[in-house]
Amino acid sequence: MTIPLAFYCYPKKGAIDDFREVARRIEARAPDIRPRVFSSTINLATLFGTLSLPKGTVSIELDRVKLLAPRGKRLSHGRIPKLEQLRGLREAGIKVPRWTEIGPDTKLDPGEWGPYVVVKPSRGSRGANVRIQKTSRVRYKAPDEFPADHAGRKGPMIAQQFVYTGKWPVAAKVLTYFGTAVAAMEYHGREELLPLTDRDRFGDAPGSSIVASAMGARMALCDDPEVPRLAERVHALWPDQPSLGVDIVRDSQTGELFVLELNPTGNSWILSGAVGESAKHQFGIDLHAQFGALDILTETSIAVARRFAEAGR
Repeated sequence: MTIPLAFYCYPKKGAIDDFREVARRIEARAPDIRPRVFSSTINLATLFGTLSLPKGTVSIELDRVKLLAPRGKRLSHGRIPKLEQLRGLREAGIKVPRWTEIGPDTKLDPGEWGPYVVVKPSRGSRGANVRIQKTSRVRYKAPDEFPADHAGRKGPMIAQQFVYTGKWPVAAKVLTYFGTAVAAMEYHGREELLPLTDRDRFGDAPGSSIVASAMGARMALCDDPEVPRLAERVHALWPDQPSLGVDIVRDSQTGELFVLELNPTGNSWILSGAVGESAKHQFGIDLHAQFGALDILTETSIAVARRFAEAGR
């Protein structure tokens, strides 16, 4: 039995070249699978190519754009609301920083939360509108009180425990593919900013940033084996998501690992695209070589195609 397999990739995210190579490897290793790679931008080649796919095709969509009706099993990215992420992780016993939705009656006790908390939008992305704030000053703001471009207009704001990662912020991002870690990178915040010598001393370091991946950050390979293993545990909770970009931090004083968010919409393809190119050319990082990414993508894709083809019989 031949298994048709289709990959849909948005070119600007950089995954399409990876999956063209993956398709070549699948053809060499798995004669029972017939892979094809499509751009998910609207064009005639994609339209006619999809229409020519036989029923029963296993489609893996590496972004959340759904252009065409499925002709078989479709596995695609989809938005998972941040509050749903946090609840799911907490219920599964995976550590997340303590958090609460900021409502009209919210008043936080510094004795329980510490002198500072992180205030962030539940619908934000890429560190936008993330701020450190004195716990005693956290107050509710109605959506229409935020600026027109602020994510606080789109969903609730949340207050989150501040995890101290060191004098300058450090965070890891792990790319997983159907539950297997493909790449793990660390961001180190800009060291020309004032150092934060203690988790309680923000007042002594004006201008300090808590977003490790903010502009000017340094990138490095993550060599902490616990980090990708934790990301794999996270992905196991959402097994039909093709890829996740799992953000993880380690408390520098307690050593505890915390998951910050999942990035489930396909925007965290750090292997290639703008992030991968920057890592390679600016910092000499080869994310493809770190774990053998193309081999992982190939073997995992073969297993996924066979599993869903068998289930559809």
